[in-house]
Amino acid sequence: MIIALVIIGVAIIVGYVIFSYKPKQKDNLKDLYTEGLDLMVDGHRQGAYENFKKIIQKDTGQVKAYIKLGQVIREGGNPASALKIHNSLSFRKDLTYYEKVEILKNLTLDYYKLKKTDQAIEQCKKILKINSKNDWALSKLIYFYQNQKDWLNSKKYLELKLKHSGSTDQHSIALYKVQEGRILLSENKFEEARACFNEANKIADDVPISYYFIGESYSQESDAAYVKAENLQISPEDSKSQNEYNEKMNDAKDLLSEAISMWVNYAKLKPESSWMVIHLLKDALFALDRYNEIENILREILEKDSDNVDVIAALADYYDHMGDSLSALKIIDEGLEKDDSSLLVRLIKLKLLFSNKSSDDVVIKNELDSLIKDLVRNIDYQVYKNTATDDDALWLYSMSEKKEKE
Repeated sequence: MIIALVIIGVAIIVGYVIFSYKPKQKDNLKDLYTEGLDLMVDGHRQGAYENFKKIIQKDTGQVKAYIKLGQVIREGGNPASALKIHNSLSFRKDLTYYEKVEILKNLTLDYYKLKKTDQAIEQCKKILKINSKNDWALSKLIYFYQNQKDWLNSKKYLELKLKHSGSTDQHSIALYKVQEGRILLSENKFEEARACFNEANKIADDVPISYYFIGESYSQESDAAYVKAENLQISPEDSKSQNEYNEKMNDAKDLLSEAISMWVNYAKLKPESSWMVIHLLKDALFALDRYNEIENILREILEKDSDNVDVIAALADYYDHMGDSLSALKIIDEGLEKDDSSLLVRLIKLKLLFSNKSSDDVVIKNELDSLIKDLVRNIDYQVYKNTATDDDALWLYSMSEKKEKE
């Protein structure tokens, strides 16, 4: 009887030790994992690495620790090793939903760090097969396709993202359509490009930048028609070749007139950004012998935005071009009262002062004319102006250089 009691007592003690030990190990692993996450957040990668490695050494079934270990290694600058870890995990059986998605997310980032965007895209699509509404995967696909200038697919996943989030942001979708049109425009597919720009206007009624690019498409097509006309072999005795030349020149003029209409639309809808089209309008109207129309266009813009120093400067320049330098100086002085920091207005005033001084300063005046033209066409100047005036233009022009934090 005593022996039996002893045996029972020993069994109870052994059982207690066994069953009390395992939870402690589990608690220890949990503490290590939590501490590892904290170390990652604080930027202590080496400490986090050691914690996750200890967990794996104690229990190779800790998939989450493996995932985080790979993440630490990738962020430490070794995406190839991280890829091996995450890829090996993907072959494990009995993975939970969370584990499957996290492994695919990390494979996406591993491939992207290795500059293998196509493989990164495939991992995102695998996530969508598990959960078609996964916002992370949709956002990454939008970003990856943006970088590849694949605006059609980028727009497709943006629409899905907005649909699943319940958003009614048609403006963003319209901008992607504009980007699609810009690609076509760069390939001289003028009608197809305009179809995209017009569709953008149908998607959303608050995308005036589309009118700017419709104007660009007409202008570029006009240039192409003009070149074709100039390249024709014309014989004075051949009325057919002369008629063909006249026809192509008329086509070029008609297309340029369409461009003017679109740029005027843009300026009226976005008067604060009218500087983007003023120099284009001046050149186009001058080419069509309609330069006197610029005064009315500029005054219409000023009715909507009376403090617009760029328009004031352009109007003063117009008066100077027409020989009325006194009126030009008066307008410039009024503009400087509104904004005396405008480099463009100050340069035009300097030119006007020279033009009033002496005809001997023609060379200086011409040089200033050239400087002014270069200023308004300069990309850095345009980006600076876009930052303050047209957010859509800034987004469209800078998208190729935009970086996204992972």
